[in-house]
This record gives sequence, structure tokens and C-alpha cells, in this order.
Amino acid sequence: MAFRSRCGYRSTRIAGISSVDVLTNFQIRLATACLFLGCTVVAAAPPGPAAGRQQLVDALDAAWVRALDEGEVRQIVRRHKAEDLVINIADCLPDPQVTGFPAEPVGLLRNILDSGVIRVGYTDTGTLDADSTAMYFNAMGDELIAAVLARISRHYGTKPIQRVTVSIPPPFRNTEYLNTGKADMLGLVNALGGSTEDDLRRRKARRYTCTMTSTRQIIWVLKEGGPSWQTVDDALAAEGAHFCAGPLSNELTKTYFNQKGQSSRTEFVADLGRCLPKLVNGKAAAMISPLPHEKYFPPLIDVDGDGKKETATAGRFRPIDSMIVAGTPLWVAID
Repeated sequence: MAFRSRCGYRSTRIAGISSVDVLTNFQIRLATACLFLGCTVVAAAPPGPAAGRQQLVDALDAAWVRALDEGEVRQIVRRHKAEDLVINIADCLPDPQVTGFPAEPVGLLRNILDSGVIRVGYTDTGTLDADSTAMYFNAMGDELIAAVLARISRHYGTKPIQRVTVSIPPPFRNTEYLNTGKADMLGLVNALGGSTEDDLRRRKARRYTCTMTSTRQIIWVLKEGGPSWQTVDDALAAEGAHFCAGPLSNELTKTYFNQKGQSSRTEFVADLGRCLPKLVNGKAAAMISPLPHEKYFPPLIDVDGDGKKETATAGRFRPIDSMIVAGTPLWVAID
């Protein structure tokens, strides 16, 4: 173990001899002087998991930049037929020369490399099916994360890193799961612009990587009989309008579309199956969603609440581009 004093003393370790520290003559004299001067000798904490949290972020960024540079990211997006769904925000350019891997992994990154396991937290929003917006992102996001982790293990020459999913139930205390060590990082579940469960800016309360997935936010309205809005400004000026949103547009809707008399509700489970009927029956003026085309909607919805999906969605709704883009990174604890 290494020791430090307030006088600046530090021991040295004999290479090849386990748990043995020796003092140089100078250090012995310094330690003796400390006895007379009142210095306090304290043990320096060994590098724990917290020491490698920023290194984990740096390694994830380095792997992401190389996946961008070699075209792997676009291949994954195309494989999931999401070319019109996912936007690449250029907050990390595909330039490997300026985004390197940490040279000497310690703490959390070292533990992950040695164990071959990383615990990834995800919010539990129930079953994902055609009624859920998240269905179009989860599998693609998992593959993007897997590609990044594979590059990290290859770079360091370690065993493949396996993901262990940590399910975070409502009320989704994601930051707490990071800070208490229940999860090593969060998956692609929280956008950069939001706040934590304690009303802190996520950018200040957590570490974060390059933006990995970004989406336009679309205002969907009923084509016949819905609002006559043509632009986002029309929507923002609509006094008394009620908006419905899914989990991927939650905080954005609550903060942007909260003008005079406006209200919103987030449907965390089966958001498409619950929001779209509200547009038809007049319970909501619009749905805020990252889905840019009605081809992503379920073909039939239950409008009257009888449990039968009998109303077709094709041709029933029209989109308005909000000109707002939300981006999501991976998240790591800051402390």
C-alpha cells in the first residue's frame, strides 16, 4: 500500500515484491521530521471503481468514433431499416487520431475488462410491441452498444465484454442506480437535455459519452378534423392544446409544449396504442413522437376503448416537423 503525508511523503514499491514498501533515506528523514513537525501520515486510497469512470467514458467514445469512421454505425442503422429515423449529431467526429483509448485502465474500466462483464441499466416500460415507440430503437441500440464494447475488448486484448441487463422499475431512479453501483452505465434511455429524478441537469449530474442516437421530434395531428397547424410555431401558440407523448419524448414535450393553457401527458407503456386514439377521439390535439412516418404506427388502433383494434391508422394522421432534435448518449456516474 502506498502512503502519503501532509508533508508530501510517498512510499515507493519494490518491483516484483508483493505488498512490500520501502523508504528511501530521504523519505526516512522526512518521516522523522514529520514526527517533530506534527505531520499526519494517512493511507492513500487505492484506485477503486470511481477512478475509472471517466476512463470508461473515454473508452466508449474512442470505440464509437472508430465505429463511425469505419462505417459500422451506418451498417447497423441500415440493418434495422432506420435510415429515416436516426440522425447522427456530429458532437464526436469520426477522427480516431484525436479520440484515443485510455492508456492504463484503472478502477471501473479495469474491473470491466478483467471480469468481462458490464452492468447496463434500462428503464422497464413493459412489453415492447407495435404499440410502443421504443420497439424501433431497443434492438438497434443494443447492437450499437455491443459493437462499441466489442471494439473496447479488442483494443485491450481482453475477453469479450458481456452485458448484464439491470432493469430499473418506475419511478425510474436512473441516477441512483449509477451512483450506488447497481449499474455501471445506462443504456440509450435518457436524452442529453433532460433532468434527473432529483431535478438536476443530467449533464451536470452524470458523465456522458458521444451522442449515439438522435431523432427529430415530430408533431402528429389528425389529418381530417385536427388542428390546422402548419409549423411548430402554430403548435406553440395553440392555447389550451393538450399533447400526448411517449417515453422517448417525455421531458421534451413537458418543457417545450407548456405554453399558456397547454398540458401534456406521457404514456410510458404502449404509447402509440394510447396516444393515437386520443387524436381521433379529440382527447389530445397532437402527439409528440420521434417517429417520422406513419409506417411506424400500428396498423390498427382501439379508438372507443372496447378492447378491439378496428380503426386503421394509414392515411389518418399528418406530421409537422418540430425542428427539434433529441440526442441520447450512454451515461456513467459522476462521483
